[in-house]
Amino acid sequence: DRFRKIIAAQNGKTASDHENFIYHTFWWIIENKTRRVVGSCDFKAPPENGRVEIGYGLGEKHFHRGFMTETVKALCDFAFSRGVSEVIAETERDNIASQNVLKRCGFEIYKQGETLWWSRIS
Repeated sequence: DRFRKIIAAQNGKTASDHENFIYHTFWWIIENKTRRVVGSCDFKAPPENGRVEIGYGLGEKHFHRGFMTETVKALCDFAFSRGVSEVIAETERDNIASQNVLKRCGFEIYKQGETLWWSRIS
């Protein structure tokens, strides 16, 4: 139900912001071998001052198979190819797996609080 509400909100943003629709879109992460959806990823909003935030999630049974590393690298490459100069992401302090994905993709911590904020510069 929570995810349905998020998608409904994004759908409204996509419909009303044609110029930036790509930054309001969710993408499925599909396993090549089985053609099954294993997760999703998105940009949180259009770039602001050259910076864009990414989000991603993966079904638990697909952890530790390289899907997120490949996905995060692809999101960064896509953003940088569109003129974005910095990609950021937020992780929970105890989400070591997500932090390791970001490290493998060249991100570094730039802000710490209740959560960790990560940055990768093009």
